[in-house]
Amino acid sequence: MPESALSASGLHRARALIARVPRSLMLFVVVGLIGLGVHTALFSVLFHQAGLPKPAAWLSALLVATAATWVLNRRFTFSASGPASVCRSGGQVARYAAVTAVAQGISFGVFMALGRAWPALPAQLALIAGAVVATAFSYTGQRFFTFRVYGSGRIEVIAVGDTPLLVAAPTAEPTV
Repeated sequence: MPESALSASGLHRARALIARVPRSLMLFVVVGLIGLGVHTALFSVLFHQAGLPKPAAWLSALLVATAATWVLNRRFTFSASGPASVCRSGGQVARYAAVTAVAQGISFGVFMALGRAWPALPAQLALIAGAVVATAFSYTGQRFFTFRVYGSGRIEVIAVGDTPLLVAAPTAEPTV
């Protein structure tokens, strides 16, 4: 088979796979990469330049990155997640904070464990590894708990290939 046919076939399969990924997941990953960039850059400045201890630099940078991702996810990724009053009431903010706290706990645990297991590993790589591990939990929680579309009655399935990973039926607004 000619090389161009193999390339076209591979490109077709890649496009088909991308077409199956929910748009909100792709946007979430982009926003997450922006947040990771903010977190990593600010962590580097606070740890290497300002001399803060690793945990303090990590947490301080995280707070700034979390504020940035809240704004971007609310505006772009999950913009159809309900009326602005849901956000103003504080319920959505509280849910975002809760999901983020658990996800960042996962991320921080990986960050610290890698640092202890491999002390020569650059701290930025450990930070990135922690973020990658926490992403699946974070997307699931933000999509189906924080920014869910209330009253739609539709069932959503997130799948990789033919394997369903999550099924959710957002039908009633929770009370927070």
